[in-house]
Amino acid sequence: MVHDRRMVAVGRITRAHGVRGAVRIHPYGETLGRQGPGDKLFLPPAPGAALTELTILHLRSHGNVCIVRTKELVCGDAAQALAGTEVFLPEDALPEPEESEYYYFQLMGLAVETAEGKPVGVLRDILPTAGHDVYVVESDKGEVLIPAVQEIIQDIDLAAGKMVIDPPDGLIHDL
Repeated sequence: MVHDRRMVAVGRITRAHGVRGAVRIHPYGETLGRQGPGDKLFLPPAPGAALTELTILHLRSHGNVCIVRTKELVCGDAAQALAGTEVFLPEDALPEPEESEYYYFQLMGLAVETAEGKPVGVLRDILPTAGHDVYVVESDKGEVLIPAVQEIIQDIDLAAGKMVIDPPDGLIHDL
């Protein structure tokens, strides 16, 4: 049963696209773009209800969003009512990431520390940019922005729940 499986957010509906029920979805990574006709997306349930399934009829990339037509959404008003709603896939339906690649949900909540073992904070958000992602780390002194580049990210250990970084001088103050 789908509701017993861990669900992972793969995008957020931004608005309706046209009048026939298509939606524009801002994807979180590349997973949504790999879906196709017949695949299912899931919406979060109302309290006490089951997950809502959306069966993909057509999906295409358009700039930094995906335009998705589904069997269940047949008018623009129904599609627009979902603006701001996240769409999910079961975790076990996600393709295995390549070596040294991670899904956003795997990184959220990791403890971040320097190579010397000094705690920096906890990874709370990821900002995708044209060049590379930026990790938003919540520290005792506020937010710290860490470029997600190989020169800075030294190790990610999901089992231990930590990320080790080697920040250049001036990136993090007062450690």
